[in-house]
Amino acid sequence: MGATSIGFATGVTCSISADILKQYVFQSDKASILAAGNKSFKVGCDKLYIDNTYASQVLGGTAVDFEIGPAGTSTGKPKITIKNVVLNLWDFRADQNGIIAEKVTGEGNDFLTGTY
Repeated sequence: MGATSIGFATGVTCSISADILKQYVFQSDKASILAAGNKSFKVGCDKLYIDNTYASQVLGGTAVDFEIGPAGTSTGKPKITIKNVVLNLWDFRADQNGIIAEKVTGEGNDFLTGTY
């Protein structure tokens, strides 16, 4: 995320959604226009807590690029990049097992696929 690798991630979520635009005409129960509208690119990460960096980015409205390597980062492996992600949630938790973790989520303005 940004220029920082998250080596202690325990889970990652990534989603694309699009609004559906529908227009109907008189005396028809079927849409005469059906098209994709505005798109949304959301991403989140659960990770072991290290410091307050991500909480500060939520507070500051910092935009970061979020890069995901679902099959690792070896040459030729798939890469997903969500551009200009504004982080909008930081969640801290500590459980009785001694695991201290945080979660960050946000939304970007573009979704790119490629390879390393």
